[in-house]
Amino acid sequence: MSIKLRTSLWFTLMVLLLSVMILVFVLLINGASITGDPTERLVKVVTHNVEDAEFDNGKFDWDDLKLYKNGVSCVVYNKSGEYLKGAHIQGIEFSDYPLKDGLVRKIEISGKNYLMYDVYVNMEISGIWIRGVVAESWVSGLIDTILILTCILLPCILVLAFGGGWLISWGAFRPMNKILAAADSISGGGDLSARINLKRGSSEMRRLSRSFDNMFSRLEKSFEAERQFTSDASHELRTPITVILAQCDRAKRKDKSPEDFINSINIIQEQAQGMSELVQGLLGITRLQHGTDRYKLKKADLSQFCLACAGEFVPEDPRGIKLTCNVENGIEAKFNPALMQRLIINLLQNGYKYGKENGNLILSLEKDGDKIQLSVKDDGIGIMPEDLNKIWQRFWQEDPSRNDRGSSGLGLAMVKEIVEFHGGTVRVESRRGEGSEFIITL
Repeated sequence: MSIKLRTSLWFTLMVLLLSVMILVFVLLINGASITGDPTERLVKVVTHNVEDAEFDNGKFDWDDLKLYKNGVSCVVYNKSGEYLKGAHIQGIEFSDYPLKDGLVRKIEISGKNYLMYDVYVNMEISGIWIRGVVAESWVSGLIDTILILTCILLPCILVLAFGGGWLISWGAFRPMNKILAAADSISGGGDLSARINLKRGSSEMRRLSRSFDNMFSRLEKSFEAERQFTSDASHELRTPITVILAQCDRAKRKDKSPEDFINSINIIQEQAQGMSELVQGLLGITRLQHGTDRYKLKKADLSQFCLACAGEFVPEDPRGIKLTCNVENGIEAKFNPALMQRLIINLLQNGYKYGKENGNLILSLEKDGDKIQLSVKDDGIGIMPEDLNKIWQRFWQEDPSRNDRGSSGLGLAMVKEIVEFHGGTVRVESRRGEGSEFIITL
């Protein structure tokens, strides 16, 4: 059975059980008080009326008498046996039977048995007789009413319970169909950008929807990173592989002396080294995006860390560029040392590559409230305004045909991934011919 059906049946069963328990309880209570010994009820009702009988200002007070109660009909006679007031039972004339004080008698009228009880009340002014009559087989109509109402209302209540349980279950689980459809679409190789975006429904279903959407986002990001890595690697490795194969073919055909072979090997080694660095850079970015590597964050002195990175940095081509550190002391932050070192080195290397001869490069670190700002500023060639958003793309270069600075185009892409991994933001401010400043906010 489905969850909806099981839930509805459970609601119905509980309502039925509760209804039966209430009915049994009502019947037991009312049965004990209404359907007890008729002789006992007859004597009790007549005795209560005897105790309540009184004269008030020379007149008999009828207000306190109960002439009919629990199936017992009472009639009042005067001392001489004349009728004064009382209840009647159709087809029975009470006066036909003589009054007998304190005696419970059984009489038969039209095939039905009745019990009759007479009591004489001696008043100060005058005496009265109180006679009570009850059918020997009388049962309170209240129980009949309860049973009839139960037979009518209980099926309606059960139908409402089942229908209400079904509607509640159906409404609660209806968003599940949307979740399953999205999951089936993605698992079947469909659109990875599909999202559930459940706006209505129970809080549990909305939470489940958000969890699925987050999972789908991670899956999409993972597959996209994998596709981009494959595409980038195949595109960027094409050239060095071609050079290596061409150099090997040339060495086999044309190289004669040891010097020629060493020269070919050097070219092959240089291309292989570039390929290795390229693959390592791509893998680093992909692992950050994919989250396959566990980079732990720890709290440390970021000021001393930046000074240490600047001190250990050795540029490939300094060209007379002076590095200056404006680092505020005592700034602590949670970061991963390996990633933060790579970020700083990449920015410094970028500044040296595109800085002008005998120029300046400034590494700055300062704290502003609960934010930390790290920046690297150069006075080099700068970036065109229309290219400011392109520099974070993998392998992007302003002029790919003039890659005379040995750049793979992965440095700034790695910087952006590292900053986002630390929960920060990065931006660049640049003017053509005046230099650029890369600003990181943590």
